[in-house]
Amino acid sequence: MTALPITQLTPPDDRIELGIGQPDPALLPAALFESNHVDTQNLAYGFEAGDGRFRESLAAWLGRHYSVQVAPESLMITNGSSNALDMICTRLGQTNKTVLVEDPTYFIARRQLADHGFTVTAVPMDDGGVDLAALERLIHTHRPAFFYTIPTFHNPTGITQSDERRAALVRLGRETGCPIVADEVYPLLHFNDRTPPPLASYDERATVFSVGSFSKILAPGLRLGWIQGTPATLEHLLEGALLASGGGLAPVTSSLVRPLIEDGRLESYLDLLRETYRKRLTVLADSLTEHLDGRLEFTIPGGGYFLWGRWTEASDTAQRLPRARELGVGFLPGDRFSDSPEQARCLRLCFAFYNETQLAEAGRRLGQVFG
Repeated sequence: MTALPITQLTPPDDRIELGIGQPDPALLPAALFESNHVDTQNLAYGFEAGDGRFRESLAAWLGRHYSVQVAPESLMITNGSSNALDMICTRLGQTNKTVLVEDPTYFIARRQLADHGFTVTAVPMDDGGVDLAALERLIHTHRPAFFYTIPTFHNPTGITQSDERRAALVRLGRETGCPIVADEVYPLLHFNDRTPPPLASYDERATVFSVGSFSKILAPGLRLGWIQGTPATLEHLLEGALLASGGGLAPVTSSLVRPLIEDGRLESYLDLLRETYRKRLTVLADSLTEHLDGRLEFTIPGGGYFLWGRWTEASDTAQRLPRARELGVGFLPGDRFSDSPEQARCLRLCFAFYNETQLAEAGRRLGQVFG
């Protein structure tokens, strides 16, 4: 038995760590892979855009969910969303080192952009998503390499942009020549009957990269995802040296996941995740309402992983972290997602990792933390 770590995170047994943005290990579907076999063709260097059979199956499956046509040629396979963003940064950051992001935004994306040497400039949001007027001004001022957005079940706020705002955002990108990188790893975890379509489906004349992943809808250890865009948009990524040397990404993993898409096992598993996460969100929200008595303001998201709360007192939630640890509960403070003092009053809570009993207890403990 090795003493070396196996997984990225091992939460302490005595703390309910709602700062974790990962799926519950008990829900990971190991049994789905027991009868799957690797196609020997997938042991060779793969086609740069990914296994054509897998892209065909994935395109048909996404098209059914989004109620829009998705062409296999509009997809390239990646080693997950972080790898996709890394490739985009490498290829789009060769002439301009400024990137625009929403305020707040995913904290590791901010780190990843900084790793590539980008200057990150924040664009304000309102209750419907990014402020398009502010975005337009900043595009004209900075001429950025791209705008990074999370349009559906936003991390951390949970906001989902309307169809009208999505269309206006893509139109703005086309008119200004600003590429849009849409981090869209949560749309399939919706709690209603409609999946918002990816930004890449709105206007083929715009340069849009819609990034998807199996990490949240199947298992993060697969390191499997995709980028959707026009063939012309994807060509710039496919011409990179990474794929020229190593071939297409995740050929073996693709061969393991393709049967799950084609025979409906992935669909059944997604139904289980949606219902489980919907119930967990309800339990956490009810517990927060009961124990915080209005001291934490929040809006229930329509899907995803996260509940974003705003502490009604005018002070940073990070100041309460030591007290939270004493009481055996954790959260991510707003200053991880933004440099704005206003966002520092907020906190992100993940309802995906823990079961309903633990989430109810977490709400009780947070009531003591912010009491």
